Amino acid sequence: MSGPASISQADAPPRRVILHCGVQKTGSTSLHRFLTRNEKALKGRLEVRTPKRKTPQQELGRAATRFSLDPTDASGADLVSAIGALRDKLLQGGSEPCLVSHENICGAVPGRAGRNRLYPVFPAIARLIEAHMAPLRPEFVLYTRDMAAWKPSVYGQMVHSDWYTKTLDEFMDDTSALGGWDRLEQRFATDLGAGKLTVFRLEDEAQPEFPGTQLLRHCGLSNDDIKGLHPQARKSNQRLNSGALEFIRQINALELAPRTRTDVVELAVRNQRLFTTNLDPSGHA
Repeated sequence: MSGPASISQADAPPRRVILHCGVQKTGSTSLHRFLTRNEKALKGRLEVRTPKRKTPQQELGRAATRFSLDPTDASGADLVSAIGALRDKLLQGGSEPCLVSHENICGAVPGRAGRNRLYPVFPAIARLIEAHMAPLRPEFVLYTRDMAAWKPSVYGQMVHSDWYTKTLDEFMDDTSALGGWDRLEQRFATDLGAGKLTVFRLEDEAQPEFPGTQLLRHCGLSNDDIKGLHPQARKSNQRLNSGALEFIRQINALELAPRTRTDVVELAVRNQRLFTTNLDPSGHA
């Protein structure tokens, strides 16, 4: 008499995939450095995919940003192609859970290219990911931050990285109708169904030396697992002082070649002590 039929690989449930979609300025850079530092320690328990250069996850973040700024058939096709490339890599991997993290999967940050809504295209991006990641069933995770702290931090990033030229007052006025994170959660639930998005608050991260603790618990790690990891030594992407930020904002308004602008900005960042604070990001002396 033959034994019980074995479960074929095709019948086995797909591996668990957790997509950390951002948002920007909620500690993603610190998390990525922490996860990269602990890749070997996590091996066998959690595969980690951060946005390293020339990886499918990096292209997914870029394609999601392009689609959020210009949701056309062409940008949608590019996003579908990026999703497929990542899916193929994940299917070739092991059976342990996989955490894919890129802060731009939710789309472009408010204020970029004149977009002043709170990630309006994120549900559409998630629908495409859900459809084209099959047979994998991705879990979507988001970090939020108190709006009063988040908006000025986003503004600083825009000035530093995206050639943004408006003052802080203008940025705050442009984004005054964003609403709260609960509105984004509601739109996501309406479009994809309840329970599809897990949201963590950055303010609930109690141990800065272990970034993303809530996310790692969600991925299945225990508190003891997390405490056994190598702690993060320092914060990443700390905000520029107001004098340096205002200097960079004014540099952005000049017609400089990209390489020249980058060199000047890097010089300002490295030498912030040279900038007085009598000029602030609102443009007032």
